[in-house]
Amino acid sequence: MKSITHCSLCGDRNLTIVLKAKDWLVTKEIFDIFECSRCKSRHTSPIPDEQEISRYYNSEEYRPHNLKSQKISDFIYRTIRGIMIEKKRKWIRDFSGLKRGRLLDVGSGTGEFAASMRNNGWEVCCVESSKHIRSIAKENYSLDVISPDVWSEKKKGFFDVITFWHTLEHVHDPKLYIEMARSQLSKKGTIFIGVPNFLSYDGNFYAENWAAYDVPRHLTHFSPSFMDKFFDVLNLKLLEVIGLPFDSYYVSMLSAKNLGGNFISGLWTGFISNKKAKAETKLFSSLIYVVKPK
Repeated sequence: MKSITHCSLCGDRNLTIVLKAKDWLVTKEIFDIFECSRCKSRHTSPIPDEQEISRYYNSEEYRPHNLKSQKISDFIYRTIRGIMIEKKRKWIRDFSGLKRGRLLDVGSGTGEFAASMRNNGWEVCCVESSKHIRSIAKENYSLDVISPDVWSEKKKGFFDVITFWHTLEHVHDPKLYIEMARSQLSKKGTIFIGVPNFLSYDGNFYAENWAAYDVPRHLTHFSPSFMDKFFDVLNLKLLEVIGLPFDSYYVSMLSAKNLGGNFISGLWTGFISNKKAKAETKLFSSLIYVVKPK
């Protein structure tokens, strides 16, 4: 474990503790969440190193890796994931202008999205840090799944589309990941980045109990104002911000559970959050940012 001393995104050392959040999923440990005074990004501290972090994913409760659970919440998660895969395919077609091409899915998990894209004519490569999860994706879908260290060896300018579906918040160096993606993107390529938004209504309502803080699996926490600056520094043009209403309901249900409440109260909070976000997209619980090179 390493306590942070500066913002990993802009380098500023003026950090303020804004919350103390619990690892509700595995260890029940308490972690600090710092906010950077300059860029307003938030950071979990202390940070497990890349060897330590695996134990925080080692739980049957971690839904992105749980394919067999019969719990209602897990059934809801898988149902929503199926719907969102279709939506993601449409967004890729609409914003890239391509029906087929070369796609890199960074943080591909168990491979459902990547398999869907391949089955619809795309040439797909996946990046996944967990050796165990890579093996599941390969076994279930015969996907080309590589580790992050092998990713850096890929050809420059090779991919038409690169996706980060709820990936950046998990990695130790988000800036490096986007810089690598940009270097491997074709001149007219498109990057899709989905991350939680701590400035959403449900993020503010649940505060330290907000399930999308998900410490320490989520190392960095993002807001729309920060992302605008982030893309500018990386010489990327923001095309669109897409709200994800399903996330408000799902995250609020988990957050209500953290507080000992029931899923009905979580659904109600999710409804209010989405209602407020309809007036301003950047208030949704999770957002997808669509960017291209300038």
